Amino acid sequence: MSEALEELERQLPLFGDTRVVGGNGMGPSNRACLTLGEAARIIREAVKDKSYRATPLGQLVGRYLRWFRNEYGATPSTLRDYEAVLARMSITLADREPIDVSVDDLRDVIDLWGERSPRTRQKVTSVVRAFWSWAEEQGHIAISPAARIRRPRAEKRVAPLLPADARPRLLTVAKHPRDRLALFCLLLLGVRRGELAGIQVRDFDAHRCSLRVYGKGRKERVLPLRGPVLAELQLFLSSDLPHVGRPPEADDYLLHPTKKVYAGRGSEGQQKLSVRAYPKKRPSPQAVHRWWYRQLQAAGLVGQGITHGLNMHLARHTFATELRRVAGIDAASQALGHADLNTTLAIYGHQDQSDLEAAMDTYARWLEQQREDAIVPPEADP
Repeated sequence: MSEALEELERQLPLFGDTRVVGGNGMGPSNRACLTLGEAARIIREAVKDKSYRATPLGQLVGRYLRWFRNEYGATPSTLRDYEAVLARMSITLADREPIDVSVDDLRDVIDLWGERSPRTRQKVTSVVRAFWSWAEEQGHIAISPAARIRRPRAEKRVAPLLPADARPRLLTVAKHPRDRLALFCLLLLGVRRGELAGIQVRDFDAHRCSLRVYGKGRKERVLPLRGPVLAELQLFLSSDLPHVGRPPEADDYLLHPTKKVYAGRGSEGQQKLSVRAYPKKRPSPQAVHRWWYRQLQAAGLVGQGITHGLNMHLARHTFATELRRVAGIDAASQALGHADLNTTLAIYGHQDQSDLEAAMDTYARWLEQQREDAIVPPEADP
């Protein structure tokens, strides 16, 4: 067992709780309570070195994560999120065998996130319920103790959107067809940041007017290309890549990374730099983030040096909201790649001020068709 977990055994109760972790028989008088910062550090270290798996419950969590990765096909980011919750559960209930865990124990675990937002508690509850449902299905326990735990209600929030003039301003200042095509993928196709990073030239099909993208869990979807996106694609394919000096090739990444490198010294001894491009290399999430904010800065949507405040995902929200208004929630769900329509409904199913304005416009046109304006009002009393 790691030093971090041994320290946790010595110093618990965690967050003032009186549970004995590890079953070593120490009484409360022999232990000091951890501060929140100390507990968080110990839990992070236990997740990092997997020492939480030395607990009875942690062993079962390890088997669940292996199944979750190999058979369910969970992505690395999803695995990290699940492990963070389940490791904390394993450490908090380190003195329990899986068959001894009760619904009240799990409610104590979820209460560790009691000060967080309802959406965070929803996610934590879902992770806990999914683990214990698997344990019941696999025969490790008779009945899931999490079956009676309900997800908390979360406030319904309106999806934040880009400023109304963001799209024309971004597309006007974009310097190269590559940048404009990438912006079209965000603004008119609603791709995620990770999907944008993974787009290669071969994913565009100019003949079938489509783009193939790979979403969460490597789920594949094909997006039709229409209107200005097609014209921009043709221009991109016929233009030389910046800092490469040739047209795009099939295995080039759309937003390939670039790097400033030393290029000798000038006539007066000053250092010279040149830009080197790596078209065959996939860009990192950080590189795509920096590219996005360079476009925002050029368009005057954020100040120079600002790298936060207008998240790239707002482009996806804006696209989804506009498509839902024009073509309906089913079309928006398919374009976004949501496996469950309820996911789309929860985010974009609300009616906002623009919907009300459109409805009133429709109502006004209906009134005109009914010739309501031809009705002569009664004369006023003398």
